[in-house]
Amino acid sequence: MKAGTSIVVERPIEDVWAFVANIENMDQWVVGVSEPRLSNGRDMGVGATYTSKYTYAGKTHTIDYEVTAYEPQRHFATQSTEGPFPFQGELDLERVGQGTKVTNTIDAGSDGLFTTITFKLLGPLVRISMRRQLHKELVALKNILEAG
Repeated sequence: MKAGTSIVVERPIEDVWAFVANIENMDQWVVGVSEPRLSNGRDMGVGATYTSKYTYAGKTHTIDYEVTAYEPQRHFATQSTEGPFPFQGELDLERVGQGTKVTNTIDAGSDGLFTTITFKLLGPLVRISMRRQLHKELVALKNILEAG
């Protein structure tokens, strides 16, 4: 199930990129994430891996990720490689005047039969909920970056 949303951050694209491409900042704006850190000792880029804790539905899980696209100041994509559910996430940045348009997209996969059925029966509602969550995260990102 795929959902996405955008927001304009009134900061230069270089500042936005520096913040979002630093995995250790993830817990400041991505709801449910804690303890994000690079896990393979490599520089950030395609193939780099990182891990975090993720709390949802009252449970905390460890999620491992791999960077699948890394185009500085343009595009950053990851996919889960270990965790309770499969997903792919993308951040796209675009210069807009003096600011930066940030688009956050997630493609969440099913973790089992119940989720598959839920996606089929309640797909539009689930997508709306996902979009709201992504927007909430982008508002947090905007607030942090515009305050700094």
